[in-house]
Amino acid sequence: MNKIFIILASTFLIITSCKQNKFDIDTSDIDITLKINRFDVDMFKFNADSSEYYIQHYKNTYGEFYNLINYKILQFGDPNSPKYVQELSMFVEYWKLQEMDKTVQSEFSDFSYVENDLTQAFKHYNYYFPDKYIPKIYTFYSAFGYSMMTSDSLIGIGLDKYLGPKHFGLYDKAGWSKYQQKRMTKEMIAIDALKAQAVADFPYVQNKATLLENMIYEGKLHYYINCMLPNKEDSLKWRYTTKQMKWAEGNQNNIWSYLAENKLLFTTDKLEIKKFVGDAPFTNPFSNKSAPRAGTYVGYKIVEAYMDNNPNISLNDLMLNTDSRKILTLSKYNP
Repeated sequence: MNKIFIILASTFLIITSCKQNKFDIDTSDIDITLKINRFDVDMFKFNADSSEYYIQHYKNTYGEFYNLINYKILQFGDPNSPKYVQELSMFVEYWKLQEMDKTVQSEFSDFSYVENDLTQAFKHYNYYFPDKYIPKIYTFYSAFGYSMMTSDSLIGIGLDKYLGPKHFGLYDKAGWSKYQQKRMTKEMIAIDALKAQAVADFPYVQNKATLLENMIYEGKLHYYINCMLPNKEDSLKWRYTTKQMKWAEGNQNNIWSYLAENKLLFTTDKLEIKKFVGDAPFTNPFSNKSAPRAGTYVGYKIVEAYMDNNPNISLNDLMLNTDSRKILTLSKYNP
């Protein structure tokens, strides 16, 4: 009996080791403290009768972020302009009548889940990019307009875009489709935040990019997300259902063959490119049972193969490499 137990235990250890997450590195020695600045809470306290106090408070407390809110998100403009107080007051009072202040607060009164996710992600960020600045984190309310905003030193999170299934009716009224609503949950916040950070750090600058270049860039972003959030479920990181995840995993060869046979890898036709990397409920050239962004999935697999076959390449090297043909060649990708 003892021998049987030893054999079974050994087999279990072998199976477990085979499933080890290659992205799961030790960050226990990395100490960072993230401060979440809740502008969404502060904004709903605004009172026109005390406008001078609140505007000065916002300037002192939120600095650059307050400017971005005024000029880029809510577009109220200069806080010193005569009509600013009226516009901000009308905005706040309207949404308070809709009880959106209470709705957001009810879902995010306890912010520890999100804070923990972001802390773990930025520990990994610090591991891979020790010389980069850890951004300040702000939350805001955008009337269902924005999920994320970034600048050189901050990330803003539009909490009204992550209210979860209980509030999908609000997204119906705001015109967001069903497949988009599925990702509007708090579990997506850290994933979206780190993707926004990746795009800010490593922007896509090619104007006449081919489909392959788009696939590789999007694939690099997904590889980056895996490095930052190794223990998040793949289906969340891909924004796939379980069935779509299985479809993507099982159809790599079919996707690659379709792209090659139709000579699409080097097309610069934006409509064609969008079919394979654009946001949609499924990938149009395939069935409506297919996973969306099938080209991005293959792009990720190419990037993953490239990194597996070239272990001396750092994540920073990968993100800076814009030679998609070279990445494809050195990946030895063969689905």
